[in-house]
Amino acid sequence: MLQEFVEQVEKTARSVMEEMHTAIPGKITAFNAGTGFATVKPYGTYTTDAGRKMAYPTVTEVPVIIPQSPMNDIYIAFPITAGMDCLLIVSEQELDAWIGGGESENDIRFDLTSAIAIPGLLNKGSATLKEACSKESIILQNGNSKLSINKENVEIKGNLIVSGDVKAKNVSLINHTHTGVHGDTSKAK
Repeated sequence: MLQEFVEQVEKTARSVMEEMHTAIPGKITAFNAGTGFATVKPYGTYTTDAGRKMAYPTVTEVPVIIPQSPMNDIYIAFPITAGMDCLLIVSEQELDAWIGGGESENDIRFDLTSAIAIPGLLNKGSATLKEACSKESIILQNGNSKLSINKENVEIKGNLIVSGDVKAKNVSLINHTHTGVHGDTSKAK
């Protein structure tokens, strides 16, 4: 009898856990850079109480996480486009009140409608990721332009356009002059 009770408790707990969403991979189908919200189609299926397999519904108005510190006006931004994979993380509490700046009056918990998206979920590696790991580097790459930072150096490949002064060991490129230079140092005519 005790064994049957334990089995029933385990079955009930499994049933409850199957209804609780925590995280699921998805595909961004639309993104509004002005609001920071995406529309996301989760991958996979779920099984209804009747035993039918159903695709997860598309989730709208999903806040997208990008590395940022808005209090200091610091952001790392990159293009977020339809077709990009992401990880949907489901909030324990509904997000509508947080988005609106208020407190939740709902008891909705672990619902797909309260998910956030982290773009850039990979299902395979890349040459850039492999290089970053093997060289212990941070790499920012866009096509042929690349910024690579490791313990020793900062390497830039591509054109560098600077607005403002460039300093090396406190020597200004704009204000630095050479003594003992004789003759015309302007461009050849």
